[in-house]
Amino acid sequence: MCDILSGLVIRDASLGSPIRRDLRMRLNDTTDLALRVMIYAASMKDRRFTIDHLVEAYHAPRSTVMKVVNALTRGEFLTAQRGRSGGLGLARAAQEIGVGTIVRHMETDFDLVECMRSGGDCTITASCRLIPPLAEARAAFLAALDSYTIADIAISPRDFGLAIS
Repeated sequence: MCDILSGLVIRDASLGSPIRRDLRMRLNDTTDLALRVMIYAASMKDRRFTIDHLVEAYHAPRSTVMKVVNALTRGEFLTAQRGRSGGLGLARAAQEIGVGTIVRHMETDFDLVECMRSGGDCTITASCRLIPPLAEARAAFLAALDSYTIADIAISPRDFGLAIS
């Protein structure tokens, strides 16, 4: 899992002493890998790359990389071309692909607690005051991701050990 926030130290106002809270917002492993695949794709610019390149770059299981690439292709973030000069590439310019859009495509569950899920059994859901702040936090998290594109988080091919300029 990819930790978005971890090890936050909160101070108790009444005591002035730090209280450690391991508060973590997590993306599932396939979303984490999908974002890394998109970073790799952006670093390649117009050059095609293969699943084997991704496996080598990230030391990820080939079956997992295939699953992620399949999802990104179905979501029209990547294009796949078969044949001798085939491979993978960005479906459109990196600055046109939002990080938040990819996360929404890959994540299956943004319902943070039982009462936010359909069919939840919590007995206080009808009067619960926790739902609005959690919904607001979720919206803020996604809004922050929406403010970035793949171009914003792209790195150099040299960071992957590639000699491509």
